[in-house]
Amino acid sequence: YAEHRHSRDTPHRQQQDPQEKRNVVVWGALRGPGRNEVGVSSRRTAILIGAIAVGVIAVLLIVKYVNGIQESVDGQSAQVSVFAATENIARGSDGGQMYNEKKIQETTIPQKFRPATAIQSPDAIQKKVALFNISPGTIIVEGMFVDPTTVQISFRERLKNKQHVAISIRVDQVKGVGGFLVPGDEVNMMVYQDNSSTKSALENPDPEAAPKYLPDLGGIKPETSEAVIRVGGPQWIIIPKTARYMYQKVQILAVGSNQLLGPGEQASSTATNGTSGSTSSSTTTGANDTGLITFDVPPQAAQWIATGQDLGFYLSLVAKGYEPLPLPPLPIITDALPGEEQGKLTPYAGEAG
Repeated sequence: YAEHRHSRDTPHRQQQDPQEKRNVVVWGALRGPGRNEVGVSSRRTAILIGAIAVGVIAVLLIVKYVNGIQESVDGQSAQVSVFAATENIARGSDGGQMYNEKKIQETTIPQKFRPATAIQSPDAIQKKVALFNISPGTIIVEGMFVDPTTVQISFRERLKNKQHVAISIRVDQVKGVGGFLVPGDEVNMMVYQDNSSTKSALENPDPEAAPKYLPDLGGIKPETSEAVIRVGGPQWIIIPKTARYMYQKVQILAVGSNQLLGPGEQASSTATNGTSGSTSSSTTTGANDTGLITFDVPPQAAQWIATGQDLGFYLSLVAKGYEPLPLPPLPIITDALPGEEQGKLTPYAGEAG
């Protein structure tokens, strides 16, 4: 029986084994490759997600970097307020005055060009003076304007024209406009011409004694004393000294020790100028020698003024806006004074208004 069963079962098993093998192979084929594909797909997905994440992070970093650059550019190009010179500002100029006269104005410039020490308010230059000459367009920074006591201005710096010189003369109070002259005034300068030699020649009966340079007077001779006091007829006058204009409208730089102050300078006291009883913030003040006058003139004019000092000066103050005109010399001999001639009766004859 056992042998029969063995012999019966064995072929059956032998017949079933190939099928089972095929089933196992098929099942393995179905299951094995599926597991591999899932593993590969998962890795690919992870790699893709990682790449996307890296890309997003890179984009964010690039955006942040670009925004940072833009903010930096915007910050540097942002307009900020500063104060700048609009005209030439001379050394010693008062800062507050320059601001009030709009020679220093508020303006705007890009942030990157603003000096770190630029002033932020006009109060920073109030009651201060320019330490040096400032050109138009210059940004005003700390240190450009300082306390007036720290700025020393020499007398020659008061000569604004580099080709001018200062020269002084001395006159008495009468010939110096009564002592009323102050720095900044302008005067006409007259000198005396000595006619004594001409007078002597005319009165000398000896023609040989007459100077050779005596001009031809056209037969005019002084009358006798009886004729001079006679009523009517020519009454010749020989003028021993006549005044002639050496220069007109000459600028006064100083009177005694009182000087014409530069911009921003302050008077050392509040005393009156000369004897006029008026005060001025544009000149130094105090006890003064009003007969010592210093002028601002070209060098050649200084030569003439130095020559005229021995002739004796007589000064006349001119009005503001005075226009110089040629004035001929007075006659040495005349038979009529201005007040004796029609049309010359007053000094103002012929003036309009």
